[in-house]
Amino acid sequence: MQYVALFQEEKRGYSAEFPDFPGCVTCGDTLDEAVDHAHEALAAFVEDMAEQGRELPEPTPKKSLLALDEYAGRRAINIEVNGDGSDFVTFELVMHAHLLQRIEKYSKRHGVSPADFLAVAAREAIKGDVFEE
Repeated sequence: MQYVALFQEEKRGYSAEFPDFPGCVTCGDTLDEAVDHAHEALAAFVEDMAEQGRELPEPTPKKSLLALDEYAGRRAINIEVNGDGSDFVTFELVMHAHLLQRIEKYSKRHGVSPADFLAVAAREAIKGDVFEE
């Protein structure tokens, strides 16, 4: 199922909201980062709704939202969500124990999970095209 995320450029980065899900908001330093965060925020929000036994609303069409004055000038992007808890994937990762210890120590010091650390590192690697020759 797809829901519309509305993005707005702010003084520092971009904010995103889902009109179909009041309270489901996120942000990012760049539009790409905000879109990544929107996928994660919507998936978590919908998963929480499912756990509470709440039904998902029907998606509001993009054109209908953009016709409203309050959303004028916003960038609208459809965000896909499965709604059954399968949006987050568990996978096996192999790395040297020393590097994993460094990641865990850094993550703990900064109050984030190792998974969040790796997601940020992956986004930065993609953004910087670190493997391009």
